[in-house]
Amino acid sequence: MRLALLAGGTGGAKLAAGFAGLLSPGELTVIANTADDDEFWGLLVSPDVDAILYRLAGMFNERSGFGVTDDTFHALSMLHRLGEPTWFALGDMDIGLHLLRSRLVHSGMRLTEAVADIAHRLAIDAAVLPMSDEPVRTRVLTDDGDLAMQRWFVEQKCAPPVRSLRYEGIEAAQPALEVVQAVHDADAVVIGPSNPVLSIDPILRLLTPHLDRRRVIVVSPIVGGRSLKGPTVEMLRDLGEEPTTTGVAKHYARIARTVVIDPVDSATQASITALGMQPIVCDTVMADAEDERRLATDIARIVEGWVADGAS
Repeated sequence: MRLALLAGGTGGAKLAAGFAGLLSPGELTVIANTADDDEFWGLLVSPDVDAILYRLAGMFNERSGFGVTDDTFHALSMLHRLGEPTWFALGDMDIGLHLLRSRLVHSGMRLTEAVADIAHRLAIDAAVLPMSDEPVRTRVLTDDGDLAMQRWFVEQKCAPPVRSLRYEGIEAAQPALEVVQAVHDADAVVIGPSNPVLSIDPILRLLTPHLDRRRVIVVSPIVGGRSLKGPTVEMLRDLGEEPTTTGVAKHYARIARTVVIDPVDSATQASITALGMQPIVCDTVMADAEDERRLATDIARIVEGWVADGAS
């Protein structure tokens, strides 16, 4: 079975780890959002890509929710001493990865090739692909001004209400050739439980023409009216969208045939069916590695049924 997973940094990365523990080498491709990327002290930092790499390599810092387990912050402390702004925390081992990626890109590698090189060095079996080799940057329009995504998310702690989002550079960007090939070859494309407007929409702006709705599954990032991580509910509300499981289904109705929802939201099945989508109820909360593998297994069974029926 071949799966392509569209992922942001938290829910999508957790599901990627679940699939990686279930599928054979070469069967999983994770397509990561890069619109959250930014540069700090001349280094290209790609938070969603790195969250996926670190989870798949068993290095992710679950306690802090970012970066590498047991990392130190001596470089950041020196930068602070030298008067530099240090609101974006980069650990020493994390900086090592950013240094290598920046060097590889500056030496002429495409971003896709640089990420593949790093994944190989980390002994990751799955393919991890940035959505594009061209830069795309999310801009968040708030009452406090037009902010780079990381400034709004980290420095401002998501406090200013969001009025609109702009994906700077999206018109000129193209999906990497490897990304297009991965979704064409996949038995199913799974949209992970990531923030729809912040993490997934930039990918879809590039990939939608290449997707077959019949083979796309969405995992709702909202459970019982709340997001388990991040500002998904608040952002959808600020942007005039319904911050519920049904609202998530509406957001993806033209993209996906199937929506995976938690048992807490089983009462929304009729409203999802009315959208022309198929709701599937299973436990979507991933508190640990066992939960990640369980959800991945449930989704894999759905796809196995499609393949057996010849629907894919």
